[in-house]
Formats: sequence, structure tokens, C-alpha cells
Amino acid sequence: MIFILIISFVFIKIDKSSNQWISTKLVTSVHKDLPLEFESEEKNIILKPGEVKTINYFVKNLSKTSVTAMATFQVYPPELKEYMTKMNCFCYEKQTLKAGEKEKYALVLLVDPNVTKNIKEAIIQFVYFKK
Repeated sequence: MIFILIISFVFIKIDKSSNQWISTKLVTSVHKDLPLEFESEEKNIILKPGEVKTINYFVKNLSKTSVTAMATFQVYPPELKEYMTKMNCFCYEKQTLKAGEKEKYALVLLVDPNVTKNIKEAIIQFVYFKK
């Protein structure tokens, strides 16, 4: 009987967390002096705690010369960041694109299943700066 009670409790706990999701807006921008076009493949996504999510981004050099830049990463609300693990990210690394070159970069995230249940909406923002 105790075994059944424990198993039931585990499944109820798993079921509640599986219904949790975070509606997330993806925001991209580029410093005004940087000749880049930068966008995410999707503008809005759903993050499900416990699942690995890959988000694709595209960067294009619009100039006739090579450009080196770096993207910074922000998450809102800020408390969500402590529950996120970036398994792969192009952020905080110098990226050099030749004239007219277009690249695809991926952000791979894992949101901890123990994320605060009151976080239902989020924003992931990348900003490219000249480096």
C-alpha cells in the first residue's frame, strides 16, 4: 500500500510539471554601427521544463568587408536564468563574417524542471555588438 502511495505521488508530481510551459518571445537586435542582419528562426517559442530546446538564429553581414562582432544574452525575468543551462551558445564569442556571408547559429537550452511555477512568460534577448 505504501509503495502504491509513493508511486502515485511521483506520477502526480511528474504530471504537474509536464503541464508547465513558458511562453517565450525571442528578441534580436544589432548595434546601430554594425552592418548585420540578425534574426531568430521563430519569434515565439514554448519552453518546456526538462526538455532540451534548440533555437536557430541567422546572422548576415550586409557590408563589403569582413565584420567581427559578439552577441550578448539576456533573459527576462532575471530569476529564470538560474534555471537555464546553455548547452550550446554562440553568445560571448567573437564571430567573424566575410562580406555578404550568412551564418546559422544555434542556442541549445535546458530549463530545469524545478523552475518556479509562476514563470509563465519570458523573453530571450540577443544583442550584437562590434568587437
